[in-house]
This record gives sequence, structure tokens and C-alpha cells, in this order.
Amino acid sequence: MAMSNRRDVRFEVVVEQGGKPNIDGVFDDEKAATERAGYLLRLAKFPVVRVVKVNGLGKEETIFQKSSAGGSKLTTISTINEANLCTDVLQIFSFESRMTLLRLLRGYWDDQGVIPAEQLHRYFPLRYFEREALLFNPSVTRLAALQAPMLGIKPGERYDQIIRMFSALKDLAQHSDSLAPYDQALARGGISGLLAASIDRPVEERDRIITHAFGSMLEPHREWGAKVQSVLRLHQEEDAENTRLVDEFLAEIVDGREPIRALIGYSPDLASALMALQATLRGDLDDRLPNTEALLALSNAVGGGGLRNVQEALLNRLRGGIEGLTPLTRTGSDAKAFQAIVDGMIVFDGFMGGPAMAEALTKRGKLALGAGGTDLPFEDTVLRLSSRLGSAAARLGFFLDLATSDFGRRKVSFLIQRVAEEFNQVKSAAELAAPGVPLSDVRDGLGRRLRAAGIPRALADGLIAKIATIPDEQRVLTIPTAPRQIETIDARSLPCVASKITVTHQGKTITLPDQGAEVVIGRAAECGIVLDHASASRRHVAIRVRDGSCVVEDLSRNGTRLMLPNGETRLLKQGEIVPLSGRGEIIIGSLDLGEHPARIGWEIKTGR
Repeated sequence: MAMSNRRDVRFEVVVEQGGKPNIDGVFDDEKAATERAGYLLRLAKFPVVRVVKVNGLGKEETIFQKSSAGGSKLTTISTINEANLCTDVLQIFSFESRMTLLRLLRGYWDDQGVIPAEQLHRYFPLRYFEREALLFNPSVTRLAALQAPMLGIKPGERYDQIIRMFSALKDLAQHSDSLAPYDQALARGGISGLLAASIDRPVEERDRIITHAFGSMLEPHREWGAKVQSVLRLHQEEDAENTRLVDEFLAEIVDGREPIRALIGYSPDLASALMALQATLRGDLDDRLPNTEALLALSNAVGGGGLRNVQEALLNRLRGGIEGLTPLTRTGSDAKAFQAIVDGMIVFDGFMGGPAMAEALTKRGKLALGAGGTDLPFEDTVLRLSSRLGSAAARLGFFLDLATSDFGRRKVSFLIQRVAEEFNQVKSAAELAAPGVPLSDVRDGLGRRLRAAGIPRALADGLIAKIATIPDEQRVLTIPTAPRQIETIDARSLPCVASKITVTHQGKTITLPDQGAEVVIGRAAECGIVLDHASASRRHVAIRVRDGSCVVEDLSRNGTRLMLPNGETRLLKQGEIVPLSGRGEIIIGSLDLGEHPARIGWEIKTGR
């Protein structure tokens, strides 16, 4: 056994920053180690990169060393205000704990080009991280300060507990080779194969096994886009557990400035980058623009639904870009670009992203909508933003979200007045309810939001009581359209689709609900009806069976025309949802571009 140890050789890739060495990786093959060293030199982040040959007795020999002009940037911890609590070393491998480490040490992971799942199992990076004074002690101190109150102990006691868990983590890393069979199970059988291989292991060990397998899969991929695509290749939408794991590891990859920059690839200005992220969130990224293949693949996956953590991560990056001070455009005229970004954030009950996004949009609005070097006053900014919202539900949601934020609380009396005035204009309870949402849920949700926003109890009770006085049978369905426009349709006149809705195009026929709950029309290959039109979006329009009726939703940027049963033509805009009845056509295409518009027919038989 001793003779075997003497023959063992490993190659350590070591980088220096601030005069201190840090092992980036350990390789069995000299060529792989040298290639990694070359990659790190091209990043120009480290003054010195070298490869050290270490034999079984621990004797070291430097076989490669080069200097670069980079490495002047110091890496420190990031500000976080909450942290997932771990009381056992195995809990460190959970998604929540990995995200805490990711956000606390964002700069470190970006410099290394890895995510926590890749390094929690690697002994040498953990050992050298422990020696990095600018990272290790401050990060443990911050975690101790956040977690000690949860345990009812002093920060010093929690600090000691974290140090002991870190030592246990290093011990586990030294024995991580035992998890190699699970890496092979993931490589051979995907996520289902990995889960089947680990089914007999204790539940508390599952996160460690899964992160080791994913980390081993990701580690060879040094580019962020390659990491995203390697995870997406495992995605099977119909499998809930598969989707959960894909969602978690993708979120861990994209929750950072550097990964997002790499995924976007091109970016003429900040506004374009932010709108690319908006399109990714909607699953409608335009493949006619020079976006990376990885971002297009991510957009398609997000559009399929189920990736809640990825959506949250993308919203974090959107918010970070909006609330920064970098100009939106390179021309210095940000107002138009800002309004386009605002319109892309609109959802039924305000702006997506909740109170934090409402605050970020208001702060940026003060700057972008100001004139002559003077910021627009808070009140004027709020009114300008609310004017972009086309429904009472959206305006109320914005006011309440902003009042809940730290920034909005300073002007809470102004926002309370706006809330009261908006309620006075509400004529129907359905103006505050998205299609298919019960009135009781609307009342409960508004009650929570009113209390969170600090609306006086008497006023909040009065507003909720007003909604309660409208009988359910008098509700009307409100369909929000473009900003500043609302159309109301009597819910009792909506068609009953107890029978069928048939969608036809160029000889292809799809019948709902026999063939699913929806059909998507667009240029993407996975659409139910695929169009070859330059003006069509990848996912242009969706027809859905929902709550006993059939609706069409425009998902595009360019709009969709409807030929209605009465012969009239109606133009839909992005996000607009309209009920269908009888027989008609969806028209997609632009004569101005020399296209022959596609005409997709629909026919509904109500069974009445």
C-alpha cells in the first residue's frame, strides 16, 4: 500500500491573488491541469497561475507558471439580510443553504467560474478558502450574526458552531470519491437514474448525493452557457421531481451578474439586456436577435412553466439592473427605454417582482423621467408609472406593493390616498380578480396586502367590505388590454365548451380538450402549430381551455389579429386575454414585410 501511495501523482492548479495562493482545482492528468491554467490566464483575474505536481509523499514540483496583468480586483463578501439555518453538516447541501452561500460569496463564485454545488465536495478549494482572510472570517461572522437570533444564542456561540460544521464539511469532502457511482448514474440514466440509484440511502444524505452528481457534471464546463445547457439537457417537463431539481440547479447558475452577462452575450446597452431578461421570463426570447443559444434554450424552458426558482433568480437580476445607476441607453435619453421596460413588467395585479420591483421601478423612474438634470418628484413618478397600468387591479397592486417597500413607506400617506381613490372607481368586484380566481381569494389576498402596506385598519376594513357587498352573480369578467384600456364582457355570455374547440391550419387539425388543455402557435419547433413567418414570435399566441371557457392569449411583441364571428377584426396586444366563441380566425403575419399572413381557424360548438 505504501508503494502505491508513492506512485500516486496529482496536479494542482494554483492561483495567486493579493499574494495568497488558492487551489482552483486538482487533476489526475497534466494536460487537463495545464488547459485549466491557460483558461484562468485568459480571464486575466489573477496575477499568477501555476500547475504544481504533487506525488504520493506530498513532494511538490512547479511544472507550469505564468503571470498576467489581471488580478487587481479584491473579492469580498456581499451584503445579505437573511440566511438559511443549518444545524447539521448535511443540511449545507440543501438548495436553500447553497443559495445563501451563493449570494453571500457572489464575487468569489464569479471569479472561480463555479457554483457552490461544484465546490462543496472538493477538499482543496475548501481548505484554501478557509485561509482567505477577506472571505472566510467575514462570511462566518455574517452568518453567525443572522442565525444566532434564530437559535436564541449569542453570535460567538453560533460562530463556533459554523466553524465545527465547516471542519465536518472538509472531512466529508476528503471521502467524496465514494459518491462516484451516483455521478455515473446521472451520466447514464439522467435524473431518474440518479434518484433510482440513491433510493436506498437515508433521506438526509440525498442532497449531498445529488449535488455531488450535478457538481461533477458541471465542473468540466467552464463557461456559464455550457453549464446551463448541460442542466437543460436533463429536463423532462412531465416529471415533477425532475423539474424541481433542474429548477434548483439552473437558479443556482443564473443568480448572478456575470452568468447573466455571459448568457446574454450581446448587449448594445443596459435597456436591451433588461428587455432580453424580460423576454426570457415570458418564454418569448426573439431568436432573430443575437442572443446566445443557452439563453434561447433557457427562455423556452421557462416558457414551459414549473421553473419558479429560475424566474425568481431572473427577477433578482432584472431588479438589480433597474435599481442601479448605469444609464439605460448610450444616448443619454432613457425615458423611452424606461417606459418600454415598465410595460414589459406589467402583470394583472401590478408589476411582477412585488414590493422590491415596485421600489426599483420608482427609483429608476425618478431618474429616467426627470428633466434638465433634476429627478422627477416621487409623487409624479408614481402617477406616471400607474398611468401605464390598464386596470384597477394593476394600479392598486402597484400602490400597495410600493407602500410595503422601505422606500414607499416614507410616502405612505400619499399612497394611502391613491389606494382610496382607486377603490372609489371600482364598479365591479371582478375588476380586482384575474380570470378564474374566486372572489373569496381576492378578498383574502387584498386584506393581506392592505395590512402589509400599513393601510389604517378602519380604511382597510372598509375597502374589503365594499368588495363583499357586490353579489357574485353581478360580477363581470374584466379582460385587461393595452395600458389605459379595459374591456368588460358579461361572464354569463362566455361560451361553454362542454363539447369541442377545433383549431385548423394548412390541413392540420387540433381538438381541445381531447389533445390537451392548450395549443401554442408560433415559430418554435415545439409549438402545436408551427409558422414560418419572420414577424411571428417563437411562442406567438396560445389557445386554452380554462374554467369551462375557451380563451386566446397574445404572447408576442408584434400583436395578433382576430377575425371575429361577426366579421369584425380585433387587434390583440401582448398579455391580452380574450374569450372565443363561434367560428373565426387568428391572423399572424405582416404584409409590410412581404409575408402572406397565416390564417388559423377556430370553431367552437357549445353543446347548449
